Amino acid sequence: MTETAQSPRHVAPQRLGTVTGVAGLVTIALVFGTLIGTREEPDFTAPAAEFLRHYQSTNTIAAPLRSFIFTVGLVSFVWFAGALTTMLRRAEGEPSWRSTVAMASGVLFVAAVMFGNEIAVTFRANDIDAQIAMYAFEEGQASFANARVALGSFAVCCGLIITSTRFLPRWLGWAAIAIGAGLVLTRISWTNPIWLLPYLTFWLWVLAVAVVLLLRNFRRVDQYV
Repeated sequence: MTETAQSPRHVAPQRLGTVTGVAGLVTIALVFGTLIGTREEPDFTAPAAEFLRHYQSTNTIAAPLRSFIFTVGLVSFVWFAGALTTMLRRAEGEPSWRSTVAMASGVLFVAAVMFGNEIAVTFRANDIDAQIAMYAFEEGQASFANARVALGSFAVCCGLIITSTRFLPRWLGWAAIAIGAGLVLTRISWTNPIWLLPYLTFWLWVLAVAVVLLLRNFRRVDQYV
Protein backbone atom coordinates (compact mmCIF):
# COMPACT_ATOMS: atom_id res chain seq x y z
CA MET A 1 0.00 0.00 0.00
CA THR A 2 1.21 3.50 -0.77
CA GLU A 3 1.71 5.96 2.07
CA THR A 4 -1.10 8.42 2.43
CA ALA A 5 -0.07 11.95 1.50
CA GLN A 6 -0.08 14.54 4.24
CA SER A 7 -3.09 16.83 4.29
CA PRO A 8 -2.69 20.55 3.57
CA ARG A 9 -3.54 21.17 7.23
CA HIS A 10 -0.26 19.48 8.23
CA VAL A 11 1.90 20.45 5.23
CA ALA A 12 1.39 24.23 5.49
CA PRO A 13 2.66 24.56 9.09
CA GLN A 14 5.65 22.34 8.31
CA ARG A 15 6.56 24.51 5.35
CA LEU A 16 6.25 27.58 7.53
CA GLY A 17 8.51 25.94 10.09
CA THR A 18 11.08 25.32 7.35
CA VAL A 19 10.90 28.95 6.23
CA THR A 20 11.38 30.09 9.82
CA GLY A 21 14.37 27.82 10.37
CA VAL A 22 16.09 28.71 7.10
CA ALA A 23 15.44 32.44 7.58
CA GLY A 24 16.93 32.26 11.08
CA LEU A 25 20.09 30.55 9.84
CA VAL A 26 20.44 32.94 6.90
CA THR A 27 20.03 35.93 9.22
CA ILE A 28 22.78 34.74 11.54
CA ALA A 29 25.12 33.91 8.65
CA LEU A 30 24.69 37.29 6.94
CA VAL A 31 24.59 39.54 10.00
CA PHE A 32 27.65 38.01 11.63
CA GLY A 33 29.37 37.34 8.32
CA THR A 34 29.63 41.10 7.78
CA LEU A 35 31.60 41.42 11.02
CA ILE A 36 34.46 39.21 9.84
CA GLY A 37 37.52 41.35 9.23
CA THR A 38 35.84 44.63 10.17
CA ARG A 39 37.73 47.46 11.79
CA GLU A 40 37.22 47.72 15.53
CA GLU A 41 34.87 50.54 16.46
CA PRO A 42 36.33 53.49 18.40
CA ASP A 43 35.57 53.90 22.07
CA PHE A 44 33.06 56.59 23.01
CA THR A 45 35.87 58.55 24.68
CA ALA A 46 38.06 58.52 21.56
CA PRO A 47 38.95 61.85 19.89
CA ALA A 48 36.82 62.99 16.95
CA ALA A 49 39.63 62.30 14.46
CA GLU A 50 39.48 58.60 15.35
CA PHE A 51 35.83 58.41 14.30
CA LEU A 52 36.69 60.01 10.96
CA ARG A 53 39.48 57.50 10.38
CA HIS A 54 37.02 54.74 11.25
CA TYR A 55 34.60 55.79 8.50
CA GLN A 56 37.42 56.30 6.00
CA SER A 57 38.38 52.64 6.41
CA THR A 58 37.06 50.17 3.85
CA ASN A 59 36.66 47.52 6.54
CA THR A 60 33.62 48.84 8.38
CA ILE A 61 30.10 47.46 8.50
CA ALA A 62 28.92 50.60 6.70
CA ALA A 63 31.15 49.90 3.67
CA PRO A 64 29.12 49.33 0.45
CA LEU A 65 29.33 45.52 0.13
CA ARG A 66 29.15 44.87 3.87
CA SER A 67 26.20 47.21 4.34
CA PHE A 68 24.36 45.46 1.50
CA ILE A 69 24.91 42.01 3.05
CA PHE A 70 23.97 43.35 6.48
CA THR A 71 20.75 44.85 5.11
CA VAL A 72 19.79 41.56 3.45
CA GLY A 73 20.44 39.86 6.79
CA LEU A 74 18.09 42.27 8.54
CA VAL A 75 15.39 41.61 5.95
CA SER A 76 15.92 37.89 6.54
CA PHE A 77 15.21 38.55 10.20
CA VAL A 78 11.86 40.08 9.19
CA TRP A 79 11.12 36.79 7.41
CA PHE A 80 12.12 34.89 10.56
CA ALA A 81 10.05 37.09 12.84
CA GLY A 82 7.04 37.07 10.52
CA ALA A 83 7.04 33.30 10.07
CA LEU A 84 7.71 32.56 13.75
CA THR A 85 5.01 34.89 15.04
CA THR A 86 2.54 33.44 12.54
CA MET A 87 3.06 30.02 14.10
CA LEU A 88 3.01 31.53 17.58
CA ARG A 89 -0.32 33.14 16.79
CA ARG A 90 -1.78 29.72 16.03
CA ALA A 91 -0.36 28.33 19.26
CA GLU A 92 -1.50 31.33 21.30
CA GLY A 93 -5.09 31.41 20.11
CA GLU A 94 -7.39 34.43 20.34
CA PRO A 95 -6.86 37.14 21.29
CA SER A 96 -3.36 36.78 19.83
CA TRP A 97 -1.98 40.02 21.24
CA ARG A 98 1.41 38.68 22.30
CA SER A 99 2.27 37.34 18.85
CA THR A 100 1.06 40.62 17.33
CA VAL A 101 3.28 42.66 19.64
CA ALA A 102 6.18 40.31 18.89
CA MET A 103 5.80 40.84 15.14
CA ALA A 104 5.58 44.62 15.53
CA SER A 105 8.64 44.61 17.81
CA GLY A 106 10.67 42.58 15.31
CA VAL A 107 9.87 45.02 12.51
CA LEU A 108 10.60 47.99 14.80
CA PHE A 109 14.01 46.50 15.65
CA VAL A 110 14.96 46.27 11.98
CA ALA A 111 13.66 49.77 11.25
CA ALA A 112 15.63 51.26 14.15
CA VAL A 113 18.86 49.53 13.08
CA MET A 114 18.43 50.67 9.48
CA PHE A 115 17.72 54.24 10.55
CA GLY A 116 20.75 56.51 10.66
CA ASN A 117 23.27 58.17 8.42
CA GLU A 118 26.40 56.09 8.93
CA ILE A 119 26.29 54.71 5.38
CA ALA A 120 26.05 58.24 3.98
CA VAL A 121 28.90 59.34 6.25
CA THR A 122 31.05 56.46 5.00
CA PHE A 123 30.28 57.45 1.40
CA ARG A 124 31.33 61.06 2.09
CA ALA A 125 34.08 60.24 4.59
CA ASN A 126 36.74 62.17 2.67
CA ASP A 127 34.66 65.34 2.60
CA ILE A 128 33.23 65.64 6.10
CA ASP A 129 34.47 67.11 9.36
CA ALA A 130 35.67 64.88 12.21
CA GLN A 131 32.96 66.24 14.50
CA ILE A 132 30.29 65.15 12.01
CA ALA A 133 31.81 61.67 11.94
CA MET A 134 31.71 61.50 15.74
CA TYR A 135 28.09 62.68 15.79
CA ALA A 136 27.08 60.09 13.16
CA PHE A 137 28.71 57.31 15.20
CA GLU A 138 27.01 58.31 18.44
CA GLU A 139 23.65 58.74 16.69
CA GLY A 140 23.97 55.26 15.22
CA GLN A 141 24.85 53.78 18.61
CA ALA A 142 21.90 55.52 20.29
CA SER A 143 19.55 54.22 17.58
CA PHE A 144 20.93 50.71 18.07
CA ALA A 145 20.37 50.99 21.83
CA ASN A 146 16.71 51.83 21.17
CA ALA A 147 16.54 48.91 18.73
CA ARG A 148 17.63 46.54 21.50
CA VAL A 149 14.56 47.51 23.52
CA ALA A 150 12.36 46.48 20.58
CA LEU A 151 14.34 43.26 20.22
CA GLY A 152 13.84 42.59 23.92
CA SER A 153 10.09 43.07 23.50
CA PHE A 154 10.14 40.56 20.65
CA ALA A 155 11.99 38.00 22.76
CA VAL A 156 9.78 38.45 25.84
CA CYS A 157 6.54 38.11 23.85
CA CYS A 158 7.80 34.98 22.10
CA GLY A 159 8.94 33.56 25.42
CA LEU A 160 5.58 34.18 27.09
CA ILE A 161 3.80 32.21 24.38
CA ILE A 162 6.31 29.38 24.34
CA THR A 163 6.20 28.89 28.11
CA SER A 164 2.40 28.73 28.11
CA THR A 165 2.04 26.33 25.16
CA ARG A 166 3.69 23.20 23.77
CA PHE A 167 4.82 24.88 20.59
CA LEU A 168 8.54 24.68 21.47
CA PRO A 169 10.53 23.32 24.43
CA ARG A 170 9.74 25.50 27.40
CA TRP A 171 13.39 26.16 28.17
CA LEU A 172 13.48 28.18 24.96
CA GLY A 173 10.61 30.24 26.31
CA TRP A 174 12.23 30.96 29.67
CA ALA A 175 15.51 31.74 27.93
CA ALA A 176 13.75 34.21 25.62
CA ILE A 177 12.14 36.00 28.57
CA ALA A 178 15.46 36.32 30.41
CA ILE A 179 17.29 37.47 27.27
CA GLY A 180 14.56 39.96 26.41
CA ALA A 181 14.64 41.48 29.88
CA GLY A 182 18.40 41.80 29.63
CA LEU A 183 18.18 43.55 26.27
CA VAL A 184 15.68 46.07 27.62
CA LEU A 185 17.78 46.81 30.70
CA THR A 186 20.90 47.56 28.60
CA ARG A 187 19.15 50.72 27.44
CA ILE A 188 19.69 52.24 30.90
CA SER A 189 23.41 52.58 30.29
CA TRP A 190 23.55 52.25 26.51
CA THR A 191 27.28 52.98 26.22
CA ASN A 192 28.19 50.09 28.54
CA PRO A 193 29.54 47.06 26.61
CA ILE A 194 27.49 44.76 28.85
CA TRP A 195 24.82 44.86 26.10
CA LEU A 196 26.89 42.34 24.16
CA LEU A 197 25.98 39.53 26.58
CA PRO A 198 22.18 39.48 26.07
CA TYR A 199 22.54 40.51 22.42
CA LEU A 200 24.82 37.63 21.46
CA THR A 201 22.76 35.26 23.59
CA PHE A 202 19.66 36.32 21.66
CA TRP A 203 21.23 35.18 18.38
CA LEU A 204 22.14 31.86 19.99
CA TRP A 205 18.45 31.60 20.88
CA VAL A 206 17.50 32.29 17.25
CA LEU A 207 19.93 29.56 16.18
CA ALA A 208 18.39 27.12 18.68
CA VAL A 209 14.83 27.90 17.50
CA ALA A 210 15.85 27.48 13.86
CA VAL A 211 17.54 24.13 14.51
CA VAL A 212 14.61 22.81 16.58
CA LEU A 213 12.09 23.73 13.87
CA LEU A 214 14.19 22.23 11.06
CA LEU A 215 14.78 19.00 12.99
CA ARG A 216 11.09 18.79 13.81
CA ASN A 217 10.18 19.09 10.13
CA PHE A 218 12.87 16.59 9.17
CA ARG A 219 11.28 14.10 11.53
CA ARG A 220 7.81 15.13 10.28
CA VAL A 221 6.59 15.82 13.80
CA ASP A 222 3.35 17.77 13.87
CA GLN A 223 3.43 19.88 17.02
CA TYR A 224 2.07 23.13 15.62
CA VAL A 225 -0.69 23.44 18.14
